[in-house]
Amino acid sequence: MTKISETSIDFIAGWCSGAVGVLTCQPVDTALTRYQAGVATMTQTKTFVRSNGVRALWRGSSAMIGAVPFQNALLMGGYGIGKQYAEGGDNVLTSVFVGGCVGGIVQSFLMSPVELIKVHQQVIGQSAK
Repeated sequence: MTKISETSIDFIAGWCSGAVGVLTCQPVDTALTRYQAGVATMTQTKTFVRSNGVRALWRGSSAMIGAVPFQNALLMGGYGIGKQYAEGGDNVLTSVFVGGCVGGIVQSFLMSPVELIKVHQQVIGQSAK
């Protein structure tokens, strides 16, 4: 039987959690993004859903569905690698800190452009106030 490395488990867990997170939270994200961009109030969001259907709440999710599982995999994998690198010192929190920094830095290069695409898709066709 093949043993799966701890880093591989981190990547797989990150991938799964990212996919579930996007599918369940995207409607709320769409509504809040439109509200924050000054495109719609919550009442206007209800009208938006009535006129465009419930599927409109997943607008912008194509970029996220493709990227967030990968983002979480990078984050958790980077965390695991950074934590292993820093282990062995006197302070346990140092390895957690280094792991978090490595994971955050690695995933930020992927997600910054993806977030920009997502927000643009969510407010497309609407003029900001």
